[in-house]
Amino acid sequence: MRKELQRKSAIALGVSVICGVFLLETSFAHRVTPSPASPYVWSLLGLVCAIALALSVYWRFKAKSAPE
Repeated sequence: MRKELQRKSAIALGVSVICGVFLLETSFAHRVTPSPASPYVWSLLGLVCAIALALSVYWRFKAKSAPE
């Protein structure tokens, strides 16, 4: 059970980091070619990033108290 929760936590952390990188990339791209859809893309990426980070922390906490 513990290894499964740790795996889920690592995957969620990876998704969070990837969304964060995409968020930075789209903000830099917005300076060169502004798009009216940029705020929607930023809010979606930010939401996915925050949810994935919260799940990663939750699963990591659950893994510490889970039986082997």
